[in-house]
Amino acid sequence: MKNLKLELFNFKKTLDFDSSEVVYIIEGHMNACNDLSEKQVIISLNEKLKSYTYNKEVKSLLENLNSDMAQYELLYELKNLYNVLNSRNQGEMYRHPINVLLQTINLDTDQDRMSKILNELAVYDWVPEIKLFVHNLTKSPEQRSNLLSGGKSETVYTIVEQVEDGHLVFLKDSWFLMTDDSIEKTLLETHIKGDERQKTLRSLQTAMQFASINESRIDFRISEYLTIGLSVNNKGSFFINEDELNEETSLENLFSSPIVPIVNRNFYPLLVEVANNIDSFVELDVVKRVSNLINPTLEVFAFNYKKNTYIYRCDERYGNSFFKYESALELVNEVRNELNYDLTFFYDNKLSKEIVAKKQLEDRERQISLKLEDVNFNISKIKGSIQILGSTNVLKEALLNLEKRRESLGLDLLAVKELQVKEIVKL
Repeated sequence: MKNLKLELFNFKKTLDFDSSEVVYIIEGHMNACNDLSEKQVIISLNEKLKSYTYNKEVKSLLENLNSDMAQYELLYELKNLYNVLNSRNQGEMYRHPINVLLQTINLDTDQDRMSKILNELAVYDWVPEIKLFVHNLTKSPEQRSNLLSGGKSETVYTIVEQVEDGHLVFLKDSWFLMTDDSIEKTLLETHIKGDERQKTLRSLQTAMQFASINESRIDFRISEYLTIGLSVNNKGSFFINEDELNEETSLENLFSSPIVPIVNRNFYPLLVEVANNIDSFVELDVVKRVSNLINPTLEVFAFNYKKNTYIYRCDERYGNSFFKYESALELVNEVRNELNYDLTFFYDNKLSKEIVAKKQLEDRERQISLKLEDVNFNISKIKGSIQILGSTNVLKEALLNLEKRRESLGLDLLAVKELQVKEIVKL
C-alpha cells in the first residue's frame, strides 16, 4: 500500500508554475491526510482533479492511486473504518474495537486480516459502523473468497446465441455449445447457417477483444484518453469516460466529431454492431473466470453446469484445452493448487457434506492459530515488562490469565486436529 502523503508530496515537486491550481488541490489533500482516511482523500482527488486529466502526469497519478486502492481494497476499507470510529470515539467508548481494528490493519496478509475480522472484529457488532462493514464484507461468498485467496474470481459477461440444439456461448477465443445435458467445444458455422447472422456474430466476437463488459455497460477503449461505453440497461445511451451523454447524441455524431481521433474511427462499425445486438451480451452465471497475478499466463473458465463440471484452460505457454471432471473436488483442488483460489462456494451444490465439513475445520484451525499467535505475543510483552519494571499483582494476574487462555486455545486446536483426522478417514 502506498504512502499517500509521500506520493502527493513527490507529485507536487514535479509540478511547474503553470499548474498552480493543481498544486493548490494537492496541498489541500496533503493536509487532509491528517484528518481523513486514504480512501476518502483518493475519492476526493478523483473528483477535484477530474477536469485536469488532460495532463498526463495528473492522469497517471490518479490511475496509480486508484490501482493501489483496488489492489489493497481490504486495507483501505479497514483504515477508513478506523478513521470513522476514531472520530466518533467520545469518552473512549470504542477503545476495545479500535484496538482490535488496529491489530487487524497491522497483520501481514489479507487472508489473516479477513480471519481476524470474522472472528474478533465481528464480535463488536453493537457498533453500527462495524456491523455494516462486516455485513458488506461477507454477504457475497465470492467476494469473501476473493479476499481470502491469492487469486481472483470474476463473473463472466459474454455473447450467448440460442440455436436449435441449445445455446452457443463465446469464451476467450472459442465457441461452446450448451445442450440440456452437456457442453462441448464447437464451431460457429456448424450451428449458424445464415451468412448474415454469422457475419454479425463474428463482428461481436471481434468486439469482445477490445471491450470490457459488466452488468451495466460495455466499454471500448478507443484511445489512451478516450473510452466509449454503451449502456446495457438503457438502449441508445452512451458514455464518454464514464460520463453519460445527452439523448440527442448518436454514435454517428460522436465518431464524426473531433473527440474521436481519425486513426481510431475504424471502431465505428464494431460499436454499431454491438449497439444493435446489445441483447446478445448476458451474464453467464454457470461460469467463473479465475486468474492470479502471480501466474499471469494462465486463466481458467470453470463451468458448474447441471450435473457436470468443466474447465477451459487458457495458457499462453501451452495452449488452450477443455476438460470435463468427474469430481468437483478434483477441479476445486486443481484450481487451488495452480491459481491459489478456492472455488468451493461455486461448487457447494456438488461437494459432499464431508468436504464442506473439512473446509470448515481448516478455517477453524487457522482461526485458533491466529488467536494463539496473539496470546503468545502478549505473554512475551508482559514478561518483558516484568523484567524491566519488576513483578506487580496486576502483571502477575494478566500473565496468569493469558497462560490459561493459551492452554484453552491449545486444547481447542488439538480437538480440531483430531476432528480433521476423523474427516479424512470418512473420505
